[in-house]
Amino acid sequence: MEAIIDNLKAERAALLSGLAKIEAALAALTGGTTAAAPARVAAGTAAPARRRRRKMTDEQKRAISARMKKSWAARKRRAARQ
Repeated sequence: MEAIIDNLKAERAALLSGLAKIEAALAALTGGTTAAAPARVAAGTAAPARRRRRKMTDEQKRAISARMKKSWAARKRRAARQ
């Protein structure tokens, strides 16, 4: 089992190396960087960038609050009927 895991890890490393080379070639041909930075792909240790949440306006927060209160009231009514 360990041999299989080692082989898969080696193959993954080889594929990542190949991908890094392709990314570098694309960056050189397009004159810029591509979607995935070749250094990060080659290292394989950097965590993926987290998506940031958009800030909600006060109006949006009030709208969500109203919807949730309505939802909770409906749930409470259904539970009372049973």
